[in-house]
Amino acid sequence: VSAGRGVGKKENVENVRKLAEALGGELGASRPVVDSEWVEHSHQVGTTGQTVAPKLYVACGISGAIQHLAGMKKSDFILAVNTDKDAPIAEVADVLVVADVNQFVPALAEKISSK
Repeated sequence: VSAGRGVGKKENVENVRKLAEALGGELGASRPVVDSEWVEHSHQVGTTGQTVAPKLYVACGISGAIQHLAGMKKSDFILAVNTDKDAPIAEVADVLVVADVNQFVPALAEKISSK
């Protein structure tokens, strides 16, 4: 479950972390999030970070730069949450949720955690 620049600010990364925990997954991040020091470099997904191949990859507020896509393209199923239906991530996502990541992600995490 990765956080992108679309989360808006460092404090909002916690919503993404909670979703990762609810799913039993790990927190990832795009390069802009790491460069802003919101998340440690060891969690960066992309050509200058980690390559991942999970069963489920959740891209939260990630536009879908080619460098990021290279690090997660082997994922079995990609769920993207983005306010821009035309963002490049939409072309590789199996499901695109067009929504504010800071509203959708906490609601999803809560729903999963309550099960």
